[in-house]
Amino acid sequence: MKLIHPLLIATLSLSTLNSCIQDEPLNAECDITGVDETWLQEHRNILSTDPNIENQRVTFTLANRNIDRSAFDPKFTLTPGARITANIDGREVEGNGIIRNFNNPQTYTTHSQDGAWKKDYEVMFSYPPVITEEWNLGFESFELDPSRRFYEWFEMDAATGERNNIWSSGNPGYDLTRDNIGIQEYPTVAIDNGVQGKGLKLTTRATGWNIMKMPIAAGNLFIGTFNASKAAMGQTQALQATQFGLPLVTKKPLRLEGYYKYKAGENFTNANFKVQPTLHDTADIYAVVYEIASKSEMEADPKKKFVALNGKDVLNSKRIVLLARIDKPVEFQGNIENLEESEWIHFSEEFKPMNGKEFSLERMADRGYAIAVVMTSSREGAYFKGAVGSTLYVDEIKIINEK
Repeated sequence: MKLIHPLLIATLSLSTLNSCIQDEPLNAECDITGVDETWLQEHRNILSTDPNIENQRVTFTLANRNIDRSAFDPKFTLTPGARITANIDGREVEGNGIIRNFNNPQTYTTHSQDGAWKKDYEVMFSYPPVITEEWNLGFESFELDPSRRFYEWFEMDAATGERNNIWSSGNPGYDLTRDNIGIQEYPTVAIDNGVQGKGLKLTTRATGWNIMKMPIAAGNLFIGTFNASKAAMGQTQALQATQFGLPLVTKKPLRLEGYYKYKAGENFTNANFKVQPTLHDTADIYAVVYEIASKSEMEADPKKKFVALNGKDVLNSKRIVLLARIDKPVEFQGNIENLEESEWIHFSEEFKPMNGKEFSLERMADRGYAIAVVMTSSREGAYFKGAVGSTLYVDEIKIINEK
């Protein structure tokens, strides 16, 4: 059964996704919708990206690890009529603009205009992760989202033990299309028997949104952010919902390595959910490094800011400097029921120059590059083309960097 009819989704405001909850998960009366633009401009020089606002979490990523987090006063924009509070020494006080110590995450509570609804947000100022010569991404750290319906992934900083919210998936978008399904029925799930410890299972699922030409959701996980509200607004907006990459390049990437196994679904369909008998699905695993506004460029022009690649240009933007990609993933030839127990395939792909560009150590030192690692069970899934049932297992991804 569909949770919300797709035609209705297309006419709802963006606030219907990240909504205030009491008994049900969605209510558009007391959400954090953004960060005050004046406050953001005043702090642009210490933030690596715009804040990532999720259903019950706001993450500010700091530009470097030397920034003092003990006294920040974030100011948020809210849905009309809502207010925000903080609990200080047992007292409820106005939350906007209050100075707090963000060496640990802080909780804010939003309240609807009529006082009937409220919602807690965890707000954190996160240091960027330490990038080593071997940047290991093993998918061991994940948890249920606040609604406790699907998984979210993150990395744990080996140096500080803190959480880095670098991963996103399309699970929040798929959540709008289905009701009363189990955790393992989402496109992106965890498995117990990875190469080492846990692993990923990405599966292309049917959405039921055929009338909007969005009939499938490919399983995916990527470094970046995902805006499920945009994803629900139609194909064009859905391509912009996936914001690929973060400014995490502090060493020159040389190779993308890891393990996978894959089996395509039986019937490849187009965006009209019509079977294309001559086409066959395939997976995609790649990493892309691209140019962004550098620290000095943003200082010279306050209007410049980090702009991520999206589903439309992540593989063809002229800003791309390096690309590592499995050209033709090997497909398991047995029955899909036996895929999980089949052998893992190791891969090692070199980062190759793109667009006639050379990687610049000077630009890297000026924070002028971003990187995205992307995995999906259907290579054309962003355009809602693929085969329901296509399944990709992934584990032990590594970025091998220059010493």
